[in-house]
Amino acid sequence: MEQVVIVNPDEADADTWSALLRAHRTQEFSERVFVVEGDKPEIDALRSLRGVKTPSQLDPVATARLSTIEQLMIRAWSEREKAPGKLRPGEGLSWGHKGFQAP
Repeated sequence: MEQVVIVNPDEADADTWSALLRAHRTQEFSERVFVVEGDKPEIDALRSLRGVKTPSQLDPVATARLSTIEQLMIRAWSEREKAPGKLRPGEGLSWGHKGFQAP
């Protein structure tokens, strides 16, 4: 199971950052917006951390605080669910990985 998480650094505490550092990240859109992978209990635990939100939990004010790139990446990620069988360049690779050139 994968989940986009958005971290508000002003709300996240040391326990939040520690848990997020241990989480398996599959994509990194920025230092505070990324995709984590795990089983349902792991994802649910991350969702419940202080300062962590999912895209569906963002209100307009919180969304406006994100950079244009972060907003674009969240929208693009959500589009994946609408076309699950579509092959995309770089599928499965972290676009935040050093040296990776996005299509």
